[in-house]
Amino acid sequence: MTSTTQIDARIAGPVEFRAGDGPQLKIPEGNCQVLMADDSVVLTWTEGGQSLTAAIPKIEFDRYIADGAIVLGRG
Repeated sequence: MTSTTQIDARIAGPVEFRAGDGPQLKIPEGNCQVLMADDSVVLTWTEGGQSLTAAIPKIEFDRYIADGAIVLGRG
């Protein structure tokens, strides 16, 4: 069984993800929800009134945190 944790966060810099085999897409700056599992992270945000999600590997998420592009908590 995989454990998950949900956290409020904020996109504060360049954060990108790849949808399938398509190009890299940018997540806009602003508030988001982070659902963390053991080896991956799902980001959820609202853009144009729609709720969007992106899954990224945990190692990429950790890099975004270290770079300050994702800030945990609201603020």
